[in-house]
Amino acid sequence: MDLELIVIRVVHILAGVVWAGGAIFMAAVLDPRLRALGPDVHRRVTGAIYVPLRVVLEGGGAITILVGLALVIRMDRLGHLFDTGWGWAITIGLVTSVIAHTTGVFALTALKKLRGTEEDAEAGRLSDRATTLARLTALLVTVGVVTMAAARFVG
Repeated sequence: MDLELIVIRVVHILAGVVWAGGAIFMAAVLDPRLRALGPDVHRRVTGAIYVPLRVVLEGGGAITILVGLALVIRMDRLGHLFDTGWGWAITIGLVTSVIAHTTGVFALTALKKLRGTEEDAEAGRLSDRATTLARLTALLVTVGVVTMAAARFVG
């Protein structure tokens, strides 16, 4: 039993669960409800949850990606990312995860601007941008999770 490998794997999986779950919850549950309640409520709630949301989503994503890379390196499989089914699945998951993290940062940036605007037209534009990016982030993080979960079964 390799305790170090187990710990790295557990940290990677837990951070990924927090990140993916948060991104999917944000896009599928919280954002639609806030939009339905109107720009004033959206601004107030966004202002109240912005900092912890950013920590969970950006931090969880960064930890997931960095620890995932450490896991591949620790498993001594970095050289197999393009020559096995496992490697391709991990590479696709890594690339979509990095893109998801980037789109998530842009979504959070739009939310940061939203909480500071007083103009409803600008709030609507920022809300639309955040919604689009949050949905894209949720889709990409889901692709990342699915490809990595399937990696061990594709060779």
